[in-house]
Amino acid sequence: MLSDGTMTQEQMDQSKKVAQAQLEEAYVKSKDLKYKAEDWVTDEWAEIMNIDQKEATISGIELDRVRQVGEAITKLPTDSNFHRLIVKIFKAREQSITSGQGIDWGTAEALAMASLIQDGFKIRISGQDVERGTFSHRHAHIFY
Repeated sequence: MLSDGTMTQEQMDQSKKVAQAQLEEAYVKSKDLKYKAEDWVTDEWAEIMNIDQKEATISGIELDRVRQVGEAITKLPTDSNFHRLIVKIFKAREQSITSGQGIDWGTAEALAMASLIQDGFKIRISGQDVERGTFSHRHAHIFY
């Protein structure tokens, strides 16, 4: 901006000063904010949830099925050469399911989605975690 003459150094400095003041003001205000879950519910969400509900619905699958689904989601095709970190993630996933200990969030998500798919539910996954993104342990598409 300085190099093409869009702003002078003085304008740039003033713009930075205003932005910093706004951020500082918001930070100070954030210290005193108190929210309740109800504050975040839009009309659309209110239609599909019951804020007064006190008990969570019990859901889950039998341990044998967890292991069966887990075996399916931890196998990479043997005819491909996958990146070493992907192989490491899948081996760790397999070990955690086999031992029943250390199941991470991504593995739990994969188990849940796989069991829902087996039960005939359609699942739509969106965002960069589906195919290419920061969190390889959450990918639904694995490259080799």
